[in-house]
Amino acid sequence: MTASLDPQSLPSAIPAGFARAAAAMHPTVRSLLVEGADPATIPVDDLLAALGREGSPTAAEYGSVMVVPQSLSARACAALRAAVDSQRRLEADSVDGQAEHQLNLSRAALEALVGSAEAAKLWRLPTAFRARTA
Repeated sequence: MTASLDPQSLPSAIPAGFARAAAAMHPTVRSLLVEGADPATIPVDDLLAALGREGSPTAAEYGSVMVVPQSLSARACAALRAAVDSQRRLEADSVDGQAEHQLNLSRAALEALVGSAEAAKLWRLPTAFRARTA
């Protein structure tokens, strides 16, 4: 993880505004959001500190966290990314002050986007989580 980032070092396909925002990010946040660090390698307390949220409850304090690799197919993930890229909200969020890149979807809109079978996988996750943590 680098301490600072030269915006010029990012690929030219990245918009200049994103490159500047990436350069201004805390190195821990940048490693996750820009450099592709494996989230499992970043201690949660380091991330909370980087976000200015020291003392926030961690997953251990809340209880269990369920990891489900490939919860959605690559096709479904690509469809979601494309929708977020083309229809997202760009208001600043409360975590890092950068654009949210958030797309609110109703259940019907999600199913139309990824298909009912893929969406059903997501709807089953809370039940699976409850079964694991009961």
